[in-house]
Amino acid sequence: MAEMPATMPDKTRAGDLVKRAQSGDLQAFAELFEPLRPRLLASIRTRLSPAIRQRVDPEDVLQDTYVRGLHSLSRFEWQGEGSFGRWLEAIASHVALDVVRREGRRPALRLERDVQGDAAAPSRGLRRQERQERLMKALRTLSPDHQTVLELSRMEGQSIREIAQRMERSESAVKNLLLRATRQLKLAFGDTGSLRLAPAPSDETGTIDGQ
Repeated sequence: MAEMPATMPDKTRAGDLVKRAQSGDLQAFAELFEPLRPRLLASIRTRLSPAIRQRVDPEDVLQDTYVRGLHSLSRFEWQGEGSFGRWLEAIASHVALDVVRREGRRPALRLERDVQGDAAAPSRGLRRQERQERLMKALRTLSPDHQTVLELSRMEGQSIREIAQRMERSESAVKNLLLRATRQLKLAFGDTGSLRLAPAPSDETGTIDGQ
């Protein structure tokens, strides 16, 4: 994989990269994202308490930001230099807030952490990026409805009721659609457990069948 630039591309090139990324160019998105990685990671760390950081690696939250940003890129509107960074920071803030809410509902558990040392960090980062790229390729093989329901439920964490309103379908239809979409994604990608996607949403009647 080509080495990423250390600084944000100039505004002309950045605008071109955004257009390429919105057309499905994963490398263009990576070139936009990588220079912002330290800034985004620092922002995420400030939003997670020390107790949460013991259970959730901020790098994994950053990975979720990458996936959600890439999947939501079609809705991004270029507004000049700095707009892409501000947009990603807003996404990172929402992802971190989702983590805080999720962890706040869980009992405090002491999890064993596999400490590999500083030498393992580049390898972990490479594996994360490879998973991100494989995930987005797998998502692109799904139907538009399957992509939408997965984005709203497993990436944005919306409830079944909210998704039904957004997609103008019944809650029962959304449950069935999400179940089929999840199965198709697993067939295309494999085990999604390591991606830290939000859990499948539930409503007052219970969880989605088959989850």
